Amino acid sequence: MRTSIKKWFTVSFVIAALSVCYSDVRAGHAGSVLSFLKGYRAETRGRHDEALDLYKKVLQADSRSADIRTEIALLYIKKGEFQRAEGLLKEAIGINGNSRNALMLLASLYSTTNELAKAKPLYEKCIQMDDEDTEAYLYLSTIYIAEKSYTEALKNYERILSYDSDNVLTLYHAGVLKAEMNDYDGARKCLNRVTELKPNYEPAILGLGAVFEMEGNFDRANALYEKMLLADPENKKARSRIANLYVRKGQYDKAINEFEKMSDIDRGDLSIRVKIGLLHLEEGRYDEAIREFNFLLAPEPDNSSVRYYLAMAWKEKGDAKEAIAQFLKIGSQSEEFINAVKNLAFLYIKTGAIDEGIVKVRELLLQKKDNFDLYALLSMLYEEKGEFTRGIDTLEEAKVLFPANVDITYQIGMLYEKAGNTDKALSCMDQVLKVDPEYAHALNFIGYMWAEKGTNLDKAEELVKKALKKKPEDGYILDSIGWVYYKKGNYKMALVEILKAHQALPDDPTITEHLGDVYLKMGDYEKALDSFEKSDKLEKKEEKKRLLEQKIKGVQEKIK
Repeated sequence: MRTSIKKWFTVSFVIAALSVCYSDVRAGHAGSVLSFLKGYRAETRGRHDEALDLYKKVLQADSRSADIRTEIALLYIKKGEFQRAEGLLKEAIGINGNSRNALMLLASLYSTTNELAKAKPLYEKCIQMDDEDTEAYLYLSTIYIAEKSYTEALKNYERILSYDSDNVLTLYHAGVLKAEMNDYDGARKCLNRVTELKPNYEPAILGLGAVFEMEGNFDRANALYEKMLLADPENKKARSRIANLYVRKGQYDKAINEFEKMSDIDRGDLSIRVKIGLLHLEEGRYDEAIREFNFLLAPEPDNSSVRYYLAMAWKEKGDAKEAIAQFLKIGSQSEEFINAVKNLAFLYIKTGAIDEGIVKVRELLLQKKDNFDLYALLSMLYEEKGEFTRGIDTLEEAKVLFPANVDITYQIGMLYEKAGNTDKALSCMDQVLKVDPEYAHALNFIGYMWAEKGTNLDKAEELVKKALKKKPEDGYILDSIGWVYYKKGNYKMALVEILKAHQALPDDPTITEHLGDVYLKMGDYEKALDSFEKSDKLEKKEEKKRLLEQKIKGVQEKIK
């Protein structure tokens, strides 16, 4: 027989229970029918405890009834008492192993609790009992999809369609799955068939539009959504899809226009106004963005996401003072808190108000002492001031709270290096590698330091190559391996790697200088001079700039 997706419990249980109760009447248990009917009435009115008591009376009259156990289990599920329901359903299946109602309900219970391995054989049992059990196939497919076993799920859909070729729900799910599997032709065929059978079936129309979008056919997708709007001008989903298409194409003004129309349809959906504000921000219309976000904050001043967007708008507008004021209003419990603090640190550095930033971050640490990011940001502010010892002390405080965090030890090592204490820095990196022998940046640091000194070059090459395997695109590590080759006299290999590093980090003064050093060794004085001059423009440290100026003069002498 063919089974459609529906609420099959009510009718099946009423008929089954009445059958049981009828036999009980003949056996002298006339109260069973009345108890069941009263229980059913109580259940339909939401009086679950009363219904349970009445069904239990029916079960007392027939202790071997699988159907009544299943009905009681359903009530327990509604009450959230899953363990009791599971026990009763197992009993029901023990009494009648072919009770489809009990099998399906127990499988659904396991699916709800994400015990998919337990649910799967129960659905399979239903299919063994009836190889055209559409409902069991569909539910089993959801398990396969959860397991990423898309081919198996698709086989189930195809099995249903082999005996029920126009099953709308199955065609729809098959279409969505084929799109997920990048079978866009197959997806379109399924979804088009759904729209032929059920022209106004919105999920299929939207699914078809999504397929066109996946294929990059935005015009066809847009035409489909526009057609939906002709039928229903207030269709938010269709208009939202059109707006998002405009966003994807970078046509922000048209997107804003669509979102404005959506906002007119649903004034209560403030998320639409957020999108409008963000698009204004993206377009550099900061005053419009600020107006939108202030409007949204008026009824919800504690909305940290909108507050963050407002602060970003002020920041992008160039009003650091107002941006700082807004970032400081974001509470320490908010998801936006750390991003806010990072922006605050940037603004304090940019405006030269580093001392104010240090005070503020220390105040925040009093509220949120267990937050590593705050310690990292405070040490960064000290580093920016050149107070490396205080930065190290700050990170040492963090290390007490987070002893297993090797990133802290690494950052301490970096600060020691900047303070000119290379031995301490190398000691920190050794500590990092004892905990994590694959820590790429520590491997790179040690290898580069050895290369700088011109010692342990073979070992340095080994360490940096190990780091490069972990982070093959890292510009600093590419520069390090190039510098090792340079120190070993392999200038061709050095040029290859340092060029890669320069491509990844074109504004790094040290990498640009290294490129000049290689060109100089290879006798390409014009390129060497160009690299040194670029490095000089990028470099901020006066001592380094003096060294670069000496190199520039030296190359200029060679060119003469």
